[in-house]
Amino acid sequence: MKNINVRAYGLIIYKGKILVCNEIINNYHATKFPGGGLKKGENPEQALKREIFEEIRLTTNKMILLHAPGTLLSPWNKKLYTPFYFYVKTFGSPTVPPSENLAIEYLTPKEIIEKKNIAMPEKKATLELKKLEVI
Repeated sequence: MKNINVRAYGLIIYKGKILVCNEIINNYHATKFPGGGLKKGENPEQALKREIFEEIRLTTNKMILLHAPGTLLSPWNKKLYTPFYFYVKTFGSPTVPPSENLAIEYLTPKEIIEKKNIAMPEKKATLELKKLEVI
């Protein structure tokens, strides 16, 4: 049996907008939240803390699970994955190190919902975030 591709993503808010990462995944211009796959021995929270620091050099303070949709088919590579989405509080300002091949921007929840190159689980996590009334 193959290993399960478990991934953790963070929704980080600044001035009413949510930070997203734009990157190319399998020749597709994808917009997603910062985060990524778990390494051996990590839980989703530990992986997300590590990934956020690796991708955008932010230190995490608090995480709240927003959305765990189960195992899905990735629109980017057509493989199964199990994502977890967290509302994340961080310290500092995001900085993308040269080793990361991505660009960051802040989008309103409405822009995320309407954007075509954002996967449906990200959109659902955004709706869950709105329920917390933090944006």
